[in-house]
Amino acid sequence: MELGERKLKILTAVIETYIRTGEPVGSKVLTDCLDNAVSSATIRNEMAELSAMGYLEQPHTSAGRIPTAQAFRLYIDHLMRRHPLSEEDRQSIDELLTAFAGDPDKLIGEASQALAASTGCAAVTTTPSMQSSGIRRIEVMRVSPRAAALLLMTGGGALRSRVCRFDTDVDDELTGRLSAILSDNFTGQAPADIGLPQVQRLMVSLGEDGLRCAPALTAFYELAQESAEAEVLLSGQLNLLRHPDYELARARELLGFLSRREQLMRMLSASPVGLHVLLGSESPRPELAGSSIILTRYTLGGQADGSIGLIGPLRMDYAATIPRLEYFAQAMGRLLSELLGEDT
Repeated sequence: MELGERKLKILTAVIETYIRTGEPVGSKVLTDCLDNAVSSATIRNEMAELSAMGYLEQPHTSAGRIPTAQAFRLYIDHLMRRHPLSEEDRQSIDELLTAFAGDPDKLIGEASQALAASTGCAAVTTTPSMQSSGIRRIEVMRVSPRAAALLLMTGGGALRSRVCRFDTDVDDELTGRLSAILSDNFTGQAPADIGLPQVQRLMVSLGEDGLRCAPALTAFYELAQESAEAEVLLSGQLNLLRHPDYELARARELLGFLSRREQLMRMLSASPVGLHVLLGSESPRPELAGSSIILTRYTLGGQADGSIGLIGPLRMDYAATIPRLEYFAQAMGRLLSELLGEDT
């Protein structure tokens, strides 16, 4: 770092004061923050140099300064002292998520909503990726004389179902046979690897019942394709409108991007393993130029799987928010691994 100790202390005080108040920070406030150890004149000179170096900027005609994205980057990487979650907060998160531990989809959705509510940001999560995770369970259950429900559970805990209708009456014997044949042929196989030719060959192997069972086989193929794709869950978008940091036009642009789930998924999929913070123009999307994105992964069986993150203004309380996000990711991974019988 090219900055001396005094400049680093002043910059840290500017950033943390700005995070807390949202107002430009002047030399008088910094003098108090530094317990009068540095004179106001010296602070003004140091702030002028920090501005020339690109760490501070002066909004409008205010006498105070605010930190730039460059300053936040230095702060997050080298200056910030994290605020660990209290034991009470950890227990509260554990109790909340444990209540939904029997249903992976509800667990992920509830975690996203709780994270957004507790941080005042928008929270984004993805369901576990099924590109390499095998199918665990397949069932075909008769629900009426000419209809059956097909259930498919993946190794990541995603449960998909679909009702298929037959042209003729079916009985429990036929649906039981279908369950057994589908299970024998596809249990353990990754949904992404299931191709239409496999399903067509299976239909031929059923002989006279092949055409009769076509609706169920088609439903199975469609469910396999759906299960191979992770889904994006977004919570707390309206929190962004409450932040004074966003002008209305910028907020609308950001919300517009967040509504395009395919683009959001591509961005999340490209994020590296581990905690990753994108500040302003570091983001690949122009709609996020005035925002901060904090992303991490939750793990299943010790392997990084889905993503969980927060989107908010640059003026975010990173010291408190990052530990909270990381604990949510740990808790989700632990509960999902326990539910699915994966080794953590």
